[in-house]
Amino acid sequence: MNRILNREAGKPIGLWNGRVLPEWLDYNSHMTEHRYLQVFGESSDALYKEIGVDFEHAEKGAYYTLETHIKHRAEAKVGTELWSETEVLGYDEKRLHIYHLLFDTHGKLLATGEHLSIHVRASSAEPASQDMIEKIRCLFEAQRSLPVPEGTGSVLRRPLVFNRTR
Repeated sequence: MNRILNREAGKPIGLWNGRVLPEWLDYNSHMTEHRYLQVFGESSDALYKEIGVDFEHAEKGAYYTLETHIKHRAEAKVGTELWSETEVLGYDEKRLHIYHLLFDTHGKLLATGEHLSIHVRASSAEPASQDMIEKIRCLFEAQRSLPVPEGTGSVLRRPLVFNRTR
């Protein structure tokens, strides 16, 4: 059953869950930063699968990430159960703007990931199929009442030290 078309309106969609593995730890025994990107990448892939991307035939049409912005909010330790929720913030025929939230066992927000992806076919940016666009539209419309997440579209604006010339 397609979770995109059969879901509760006004809520992010949950498509990924997992657990912090021992090899995911850094020198402080916390989940290391690149594993957050891995989790968000797997969350994106779960969404792409739901909207119809066939990963075995990606040359026929798939989404590829153009830009990612991760905000780390809290730490996770080995064995912590995790789940992500996904929102579609915007889309057009080629682009998809998504937002992931990563939670721990107790529902604590650990991180957020904002991603801009582009639809590619045969190594060229091309419009997604009408079927994919319709599934994205359904999800977007179901989530339309959600507030825009705080900080969406932001960038690192004030570096601590700025010694480079422009």
